[in-house]
Amino acid sequence: MLLTSKERIMRIFENKQIDRPAIKLWGAWKYQEGDELLHPSYEPIARKASDITDLFIYARSPYNMYCGKNESISSEYVEIGDPLWVKRHNIYHTPMGDLRHVQMISKVGEPGYTIEYPVKEPDDLKKILSIPYTPYDYSDNIQKHQDLLKDRGVVMLTIDHIGYSLQRLTGSENLALFSFDCRELVLEVLDVFAKRLYEHVRTAINNGVRVPFSWVGPELLTPPLMTDHDFDEFCFNYDKPICDMVHNAGSYVWMHCHGKVRKLLERYIKMGIDILNPLEPPKNGDVDMAEAAKTFKGRIGLEGNIEMQDILLEEPEILKESIKNCVEAGKESGRFILCPSSGFMEYPKPTQHYLNNLMTYLDYGFECVNKAAY
Repeated sequence: MLLTSKERIMRIFENKQIDRPAIKLWGAWKYQEGDELLHPSYEPIARKASDITDLFIYARSPYNMYCGKNESISSEYVEIGDPLWVKRHNIYHTPMGDLRHVQMISKVGEPGYTIEYPVKEPDDLKKILSIPYTPYDYSDNIQKHQDLLKDRGVVMLTIDHIGYSLQRLTGSENLALFSFDCRELVLEVLDVFAKRLYEHVRTAINNGVRVPFSWVGPELLTPPLMTDHDFDEFCFNYDKPICDMVHNAGSYVWMHCHGKVRKLLERYIKMGIDILNPLEPPKNGDVDMAEAAKTFKGRIGLEGNIEMQDILLEEPEILKESIKNCVEAGKESGRFILCPSSGFMEYPKPTQHYLNNLMTYLDYGFECVNKAAY
């Protein structure tokens, strides 16, 4: 059996026999000459990943959880006299008063961060709910991506996440406090967000979308940020109906969740997740790939288990040993995808050590997954 990348990935979703484990470099795409790069030195990496890895491409459809297509959120950039950073003020214009969200935005491509969340008090949640909501007319760019990708991988439709949409408004500290102080109001907000996202998913399905659906965000609702009970009430109970809708339409679900997820794997299987990423090993995570592959063999696709900081910092021989052990262990699941824990092109000034290790990951990882043929 010799599969194309598209066939290999889809058979991992479907829990069917594959020829070998897959290999992914998160953030890679079907590279075309002249494509935008965060730094020119990433070009050989992007080109090689495009040639030899199993590609996952993220398609999108217009969607805004808070106001839909209504123009209720405005943004302005405020210079702070820093050559590297600028503030972005996002103003939520609600019938009950404005809310301000302040972010630090890098001028050179570094990850940004929030310095002021828009929801600071329980009454601010009521303001969010008062914003008029009108959904976008449905459209997507799935076919555009598929035409370029062909059989080199799979296009997935990325959707928002109900619980993460709330956490983006409150931050983790206030969400934890609100879960005690005004839990019914938190659930009311989640109910409203769920109704909106369920309708979006139904509309996508009714428009013929059958590619896998994907989302990020549950990591903001898992222990230790939230309790096990909170995870069930704020995440599991809202996400499972989406998984059911997607499965009933004949498609599949890919999900990203950082952190210590080992004890949640059974819950994610019950939820209906078909592939879970990134399954970090200790210390950041708690997934022993050999144990997880044996325990959950065939029940869920396992993607990841290589920490990005190892690619950033480790010596090549240590990195190669981690890759070898990871592939040998993951192979036993029958549904394994080797992948780092984050995107490869997130550093505007990559070191030569990092670039060399990325190439090692690609070359040696590709060698290992081919040696692990079934």
